[in-house]
Amino acid sequence: MAVHEQVHSLSPDQLESVSGGTGALGVYRPGFQYKQESLDFFRHCVGEETYQLAMNSDAGREHHYAVARAFLNQKEWEKFVWIEEFGSLDGFPEH
Repeated sequence: MAVHEQVHSLSPDQLESVSGGTGALGVYRPGFQYKQESLDFFRHCVGEETYQLAMNSDAGREHHYAVARAFLNQKEWEKFVWIEEFGSLDGFPEH
């Protein structure tokens, strides 16, 4: 499946599944203050072309975290969420 098809095929259920959280590592909780830092990390992980396609989609403009979750593996996703909460990977628990 092409990247643009993956982005545009995100369903409301997929978006909802990453929109709330309990505070566990890797669970997205709205309201984090370091959105740009986390998006920079997302761009680094997926490359410029995929990043632009993802973020220029309707889903990317409305739910940046859901698009990131669709493209990042579990470890990258945990780092994305950490960066969005703390601004960097400083203190990220390696397990």
